[in-house]
Amino acid sequence: MHLFDRPIIILSAPRSGSTLLFEVLSKSQSIFTIGGESHALIETIPKLNIAYRKFSSNALSEQDIDDDLRQLLLQRFSDALQDSQGNKLESDSDKSIRFLEKTPKNSLRVDFFNALFPDALFIYLVREPKENISSIMQAWRSNKFVTYPNLPGWDKRNWSLLLPEKWQQLNRQSLAPIAAFQWQAANEAIMDSLQKIDSNRWCMVSYDQLIADPAKTVKQLCQFTATDFDPALAQLCSKPLAHSRYTISTPKPDKWLENYHDIAKIWSSTCTTLNKINHHLRQRGHPIYDTQWQQHDIAKPVAQAPEPTKKVLAQPNDQNVSRNSPCPCGSGKRFKQCHGQLH
Repeated sequence: MHLFDRPIIILSAPRSGSTLLFEVLSKSQSIFTIGGESHALIETIPKLNIAYRKFSSNALSEQDIDDDLRQLLLQRFSDALQDSQGNKLESDSDKSIRFLEKTPKNSLRVDFFNALFPDALFIYLVREPKENISSIMQAWRSNKFVTYPNLPGWDKRNWSLLLPEKWQQLNRQSLAPIAAFQWQAANEAIMDSLQKIDSNRWCMVSYDQLIADPAKTVKQLCQFTATDFDPALAQLCSKPLAHSRYTISTPKPDKWLENYHDIAKIWSSTCTTLNKINHHLRQRGHPIYDTQWQQHDIAKPVAQAPEPTKKVLAQPNDQNVSRNSPCPCGSGKRFKQCHGQLH
């Protein structure tokens, strides 16, 4: 098994630009990844799976790790490691690895990863909240980010992106409050956990900074992580960054205005979290985000017919779930081949 030296964990709300940041940093010849996000690596362990945990949330804490689970996870991460060119590492190598991990669910798992990797370094990525919430709404509408199809107790639509605690309270809400709830829950969880970690082990960066000046921003991150700003990174950052693999549609200025009226309704609910984010940005010498709502002359969209409600599935261990039906956890397997085996 490889030795992990100060793993680098990117933390962010969903749709904050973490994929782009991950794709950039993973080009460093001194950094290794598992090639993508760690959903399957973590959640195929029964006790960490959302269905086994009765769909409470994606949150994991230090109490969820014991010595056996730690060794299993370290082995799984070690076995999946690849270099910047996508080549697998030799399994018998004993050299220390600078590992980069990015999964938006990790915003709810900071304490868990801190227990797994006690010397980890955390990069907290933030994005302008109106843009971020609008992008979350776009992700839901695209149906490309469904994490839990037929989520038990969710009678409106399949669930997309991460699942925070108290998600049940959003059951009959429209999309904007759901997106704001996910944005707020992720950022609040990150900030609460980072306050318990030595300030030298985490930094902040904004999506705006990454886009506006990639070379300067990535150089600063390399200094923080003690990795090289090597020729591969320098070449990549010498021009505007390409869109990430999960970009839904072409970015454009003020794209969030497509959801202007919906976001206006929930804006006041974001202020507490936004003020906390601004506090940390200010402390670390970064520009802060505007907390005042700016009026724009934008026509209201034409009202559409409401979506039909979806049939609610029972809990995955309930006898009403057919053993040949798709498992509610969203794995794509039949229930009998997935969580039906856990009971």
